Amino acid sequence: MSLEPFPVFSVANLWEMIEGSLEPLMTSRFRLRGTLQDVSLRRHLYCALTDNTIGATAAKINTVIFANDLSRIRQELKNRGLGELESDVEVVAIGRLSTYRPAGRVSFVVEQLDYDEMRRLGKLDVERLRSALIEEGSFERNKRRELAAVPLAIGIVTSEAGTVQHDFTRVLARSGFHFSWRLYPTRVTGMQAANEMATMIQRADAEDNDLIVVLRGGGAESELALFNTEPVVRAVVNAVTPVWCAIGHAADEVLLNEVAHRALDVPQSVATALVERIERYLTDMAELVEQTIELVGARLREEASRRRTMASRVIGSCHAGLTQLRVSQAEELALLHRLGEGRCRRELEETRHAAQGLRAALQLRVAHERPRLLNPAAVVRAVYQQIDAEARGMSERHAMLDLRDPRSQLRLGYAILQDSAGRWLTSAAEVRGEELVRAIMADGVVAMRSEGDVRE
Repeated sequence: MSLEPFPVFSVANLWEMIEGSLEPLMTSRFRLRGTLQDVSLRRHLYCALTDNTIGATAAKINTVIFANDLSRIRQELKNRGLGELESDVEVVAIGRLSTYRPAGRVSFVVEQLDYDEMRRLGKLDVERLRSALIEEGSFERNKRRELAAVPLAIGIVTSEAGTVQHDFTRVLARSGFHFSWRLYPTRVTGMQAANEMATMIQRADAEDNDLIVVLRGGGAESELALFNTEPVVRAVVNAVTPVWCAIGHAADEVLLNEVAHRALDVPQSVATALVERIERYLTDMAELVEQTIELVGARLREEASRRRTMASRVIGSCHAGLTQLRVSQAEELALLHRLGEGRCRRELEETRHAAQGLRAALQLRVAHERPRLLNPAAVVRAVYQQIDAEARGMSERHAMLDLRDPRSQLRLGYAILQDSAGRWLTSAAEVRGEELVRAIMADGVVAMRSEGDVRE
């Protein structure tokens, strides 16, 4: 079998052809958009630029920023408040291609970043996603979710590290209400954290939470780009549980704030708003109970007045009839009068009992709701204080009984005398008439014989 006469090249010849083909990109500068990955900072910064465009084939290219350009770029990022060059940060870089034959590597050398283009493309992506949500009719879907009147079970989606979750839960714990919370830990920086955060929001939505809160302690514009990503935004839009968010102060508003049920500035503000909501609920409930009691009381007074008027009319009719009817008829009218008056009294008593029952039911409902909302420790302390007060009262009553106990007198040196039949002897004459006398003392009983010479 004969082989076709393919040309034979050396490796150096191949690199010459590659470099010749890439010469336009090696000798001129162009812009390249991508996401930083595998960032390694030695004297120079080495990383990879990857393409995260939805629907695009995965691709990456080796990238380097030399030290001289790196210091200038980092200073410019700091001045613009755009954060650091780290993994998951999307950039639009200006540079050229470079080859390194000993390592067989083609690299993109970054000389500058196009900051304006980075901001423009980021805003363009946000507008594209916002338009899609509005067209689907789902932009305000989470805002229409009904929040529980007393949201006590809270799902917290934030980083496990840092103080954000502790600042939030500290406010809830100090409120005295019976809050419970569960942490759904996730990264809160970088484009690659989007899927992770979306998964945590979906998990919190699937479990028994009254409210989901998404928290972050602020950051640079590039760090907050996570909250404009489609996975995170759609996870909030599709959640059946209301979502509140507080991602800290930012120069530009993020899309997550627009689609969430409610957005606040900092995590502590979310906790404060929750506490205030429950306080308003308790205040409104107390006012409603008072209004209901007042309305019921007015209704009962009106009904009592109406029944008194009816009774007066019956009584008046009976008295008028007595002058016109025979005695037998007068007796029948008198009986009717007594029956009508008794019926009025019974119905008035039934009305009074109904009013008392309604008041007791309303007060029982308030008493039932309040322990569920208040801190159980406070209720326990109140019970212990009541027990201590009852114990002090019992001690005082025992002391009074001890003072009246005959045995306390015996301990002072007195004795009680009995005859042989057990009858108490209370006078000298009774003692003279007995031969054998029993003296009951504090530490026992002594039998004595009477000599009959007892003097008064």
